[in-house]
Amino acid sequence: MHLPNIQVRESSLNQAILDLARTHFLFGPFDLQALALEAFRPYYADHVAFWLGPELVTDREEALARLAGSLEPIYTFLEMGTMTVESFQVALTMKDPQGQLVSHWELRLGGPYATGKPLRWQTIRLWRNGVVIAERIANLPELGVRTME
Repeated sequence: MHLPNIQVRESSLNQAILDLARTHFLFGPFDLQALALEAFRPYYADHVAFWLGPELVTDREEALARLAGSLEPIYTFLEMGTMTVESFQVALTMKDPQGQLVSHWELRLGGPYATGKPLRWQTIRLWRNGVVIAERIANLPELGVRTME
């Protein structure tokens, strides 16, 4: 796959992530894992090398389930109304010397329990034949939450 097509797929996957983050779940019960699988499955190979922190997962469904699980605390705070999303964006996407696409993300949360500090991380993806065959989420921050005083 030519680089411009890979960049289109990368942008499309990033947009799917942003769209899921903007979904309002307050209208009833939802299964974040099922929603993530449905939204992201077309972008990942069946057998993908996926690192979320130090742990390697090689099955697409398990990888996407772990990704959804890492997002669950944020959605819980949003559902409870104790935090809001002030901004969520891909700040920059670039190609590294190894041919991987690196996207820099930024999330700003607001509300009485948010610290006000932006959360920043990177996704490093290797694409082949239109799907991600390897991804590492690097510099994933802890959720910035204030405790009750």
